[in-house]
Amino acid sequence: MTDEVTESPGLVKTLRPYHVWALGVGIVLVGEFMGWNFTVAKGGVLGALLAMLVAGTMYVIISLCASELGSATKLAGGPYDWARLFVGPGAAASVGLAVYMEFIALEAADAIVVAFIAQELFPQLQVFPVTLLVIATLTFINYRGVVAALTLNFFMTSIAFLAIILFFFSGTFGVFELHPENLFQGAMPNGMIGLFAALQFGPWFFLGIEGAAMCAEECKRPSRAVPLGQQAGMITLLVGAAMTLFICASLLPSDIPAEGLGVSVYPLFEAAQVSGVPFLVGLLALGTLLTCLSSANGCVCDSSRSWFALSRDHFVSNWFSSVHPGYQTPYKAVIFTMPIAIAFAFSGYLDQVITFSIVSGLLCYVLIPFSLLRFRKMFPSHINKIRPFVSPLQPWISYFAIIIAITIMSTLFWGYRYNLIFALVFYLIAYFYFHNKHKKHQKEFNWKREMGWPNPSHHNTEE
Repeated sequence: MTDEVTESPGLVKTLRPYHVWALGVGIVLVGEFMGWNFTVAKGGVLGALLAMLVAGTMYVIISLCASELGSATKLAGGPYDWARLFVGPGAAASVGLAVYMEFIALEAADAIVVAFIAQELFPQLQVFPVTLLVIATLTFINYRGVVAALTLNFFMTSIAFLAIILFFFSGTFGVFELHPENLFQGAMPNGMIGLFAALQFGPWFFLGIEGAAMCAEECKRPSRAVPLGQQAGMITLLVGAAMTLFICASLLPSDIPAEGLGVSVYPLFEAAQVSGVPFLVGLLALGTLLTCLSSANGCVCDSSRSWFALSRDHFVSNWFSSVHPGYQTPYKAVIFTMPIAIAFAFSGYLDQVITFSIVSGLLCYVLIPFSLLRFRKMFPSHINKIRPFVSPLQPWISYFAIIIAITIMSTLFWGYRYNLIFALVFYLIAYFYFHNKHKKHQKEFNWKREMGWPNPSHHNTEE
């Protein structure tokens, strides 16, 4: 049975909603085990709460936009394909590169953290070979098949999230003593400017959830699997973020500049150590390890799909658009993630790399809702066959998400101004380069051949 509008018929369509959930949450949950707590160093507990709420609002909207776009287009490129179809080639190439850089940088950071955890458990191990082993192993798993990779993510992510739930309820039911008064200690150490500066770390709670829609082309029923898996993932992360902030702030001091919650490397694990319950210490140690592995695993999947989509449309060498005849994976794009991740991991500037990842993500969060606005204008809501899922309160929430993303990006001026400038210049150059490169080859897009859709409304005579 053939489908004339499928752009890459070799990709196997086997994924279900729980795979979509595992991909999105698996990438993001690591941000609740570490990194988010730097909001406390900037803005105190109140700043952390504000950052969580503001970023959470933005990501709920982004998830709704991604669900509508992903279920409609059913393509592997995610944000790249949405920008390509509804904005233009320059924007498409820029957002495709942004997605690739976002997930590759996260993969490198996750692998480094796994190596450090392994070294703490077994001091004789060296960080370099362990990091290399983690990246190579996850690359091989994704090379062999997306079902195996995301099924593994499902189990690792479920265990890590269960660890947060058990830790939270153990405290609330009196297994160990909580100190809710800590929530009010150092609530605003740097005043109002601290609250604003804390927003730059807010995305740590949810960074990468939009990647759940990037497996749409490999879902059995994308119109059902993408919205269900994406929204379930966002709910999971919101619940987990609230539990994490409460339990960590109740156990670790937040008003001591040199120690405590604001500078902790593994806040959930250190909070478990403070609880004094050996079982919880072991469980949170396991959860930290598994969530880093699942995040790196999901990053291999998403970054390779973005590179595969760029290759398929000749933005980069079409050599990477090959699909493995046996495993039905974009295996060359998967393999190419390994040397890039290794280069990032051993650059020696991981904090700078992660900041570049955040800026890349925020660029996507501007272009995803903008792509949806363009999509809705081109294909009105009455075309139900094209839009199987319709997100609510549009277009206003899309405008709101764009404003939040730009606001959070501006807060990087405090501490990471050069990273911000470099990233914006990098993507601006990419935009003009690819826009001009494809301008001479540009031709009328055949919506019927490419997507199986009628021409957009602005191509037709108004009734």
